[in-house]
Amino acid sequence: MPKDDEGGTSLATVADRPGAKGIVDPDATADMPEGHIPGADVPTRTVAQRPPRTFPTPPTAADHPEPANFTLTTAADALHNEEIDRTRLFIRLGWAISVGAIGVVPLLPSPMPMRIAMVVAMLFGIVVSFGYHQRFADPAKYSGEALQKLAMMSCINAHVAVLFFGVFTMCPLIVVIGFHFLGRTEAARAGKVVVIVGCICYALISGAIVAGLFDDPGVFATPRPLGHVTQAIGAGFVLAVYGLAFITGRVFRGQSLIAIDELARATRVTSQREALMAELRADLERALRIGGPGRYTDQTVGAFKLGVVLGRGAMGEVYEAVHTTTSEPAAVKLLRRELLSDATTVARFLREAKASGALASPYVVRVLDASSDDAALPYLAMERLHGATLAELLRRESKLAGATVIEVVRHAGAGIDAAAAAGIVHRDLKPQNLFKTNDGVWKILDFGVATLGEEASNLTQGGVVGTPSYMAPEQAQGKRVDGRADGYAIAAVAYRCLTGRHPYSGTDTPTLLYAVVHKMPLRPSSIAELHSDVDACLAVALAKNPDDRFATGAAFAAALEAALDGSLDPALRKRAAALLRKLPWEEPS
Repeated sequence: MPKDDEGGTSLATVADRPGAKGIVDPDATADMPEGHIPGADVPTRTVAQRPPRTFPTPPTAADHPEPANFTLTTAADALHNEEIDRTRLFIRLGWAISVGAIGVVPLLPSPMPMRIAMVVAMLFGIVVSFGYHQRFADPAKYSGEALQKLAMMSCINAHVAVLFFGVFTMCPLIVVIGFHFLGRTEAARAGKVVVIVGCICYALISGAIVAGLFDDPGVFATPRPLGHVTQAIGAGFVLAVYGLAFITGRVFRGQSLIAIDELARATRVTSQREALMAELRADLERALRIGGPGRYTDQTVGAFKLGVVLGRGAMGEVYEAVHTTTSEPAAVKLLRRELLSDATTVARFLREAKASGALASPYVVRVLDASSDDAALPYLAMERLHGATLAELLRRESKLAGATVIEVVRHAGAGIDAAAAAGIVHRDLKPQNLFKTNDGVWKILDFGVATLGEEASNLTQGGVVGTPSYMAPEQAQGKRVDGRADGYAIAAVAYRCLTGRHPYSGTDTPTLLYAVVHKMPLRPSSIAELHSDVDACLAVALAKNPDDRFATGAAFAAALEAALDGSLDPALRKRAAALLRKLPWEEPS
């Protein structure tokens, strides 16, 4: 189950594209107390190859034609899949009833025209329903319109049977069962239409008999004619039961939806509590194990003498250090001993040194030195930072002031612009990797999963890396990314800071990635006191197509600052409106 990204855990991701070779899980840097330099992170791990999981086009509200592998996210989704199976079962039961009815027709005393009508109606129903049965095997072809056509045909056929067996007998009960079934479906409008047609059919038949236009031709009709008043009361009773069957079906469906929603809500609350407890335990463990001596304390690595441990992770340790010649303070990151034989881990470690060292920006952590490729103990020496990560700030305050968010976006935007100019894409920007120094400068950390220029993605085996809540749609699909993917991540971070919640959430990674690729988050101004211009600005910054986004981090920072003041460029408002017409914000339920 996904952890809160401010908790310091990066999730495995699933590419929704054919040919995805694997799932890559780069665990995030563990949050550490003031005076540290993050970097003792868990190595990116490539999980065993598995078939790619594809995501369909989002369903329409009318009929939810999602494929079978659609990820369930709501109670309606759960009932929808169950409804398709129930419909196909109902069709098969209809075949059995129809075959039985045809078998007894020759044995019953009924006029020949009625016998012929009965057999033709049953055979027609079997043939037509067989087509729908096969069609509904593909959930994408199940819709309210198709169900209405099938139900309409079944309703008319059932009333042929009612006429054959007896209008004032128990035969109409078969129609009652069908109407109750319709009441349980999501196609409420279609169900109402069919129920109305059924009531009209029965009213016409029974009304004609009550009026004396013809005698009840049913084989089970009472030999002693009923009085007109008795027949009228009986007809009214049947019609009332028709309506009652549909109404009870709708009520039962509503109660089922409420029960499933309450269960899901309780599950979410439990998950959040468990995640909070896990985060608190992790914080306690980190507090107990940092600040003391480590395996390499007092040893010299390269030109740096190591001191106490500033942080530990599954990938390695970060030590406080000083340069042996200049006494310049530093933070030295070392690989764990047992990982030194893993060529992929070592290569990823060296990639971080290469990426960070290629950037000369005050908004990117500065690399002081790095080991050679063939060093027995790879290390990365970085400037010693004092301050806190954005993740730590967000754990203390759920939302940040607009001025603070602008500062984060402006500094981080300048950092990703510098990286893009050098042909580097970070690919895992999130609150843990944005560090505010005591000097008030925000710096980007951890380039361990960055792409460098045109190099092949051999270190991830063609998989997808990153943290789903902040991952650009093209990155979630395993497509090639550029600096605009990092711009999207900065926008997702801004959304988190301004609204107090992640842009997307889900009970599992596939659900989360489906939302990233196909949906928009909740409208920011619907969950926080923000100007509508902020909605427009973030709509552009979080656009699904990279071409629709801001070209640079600086452009986004300028637009967001104007949006917070309610003075966004009218051209950007128009641009956002066009995007939102195609894919609007989600609204709170």
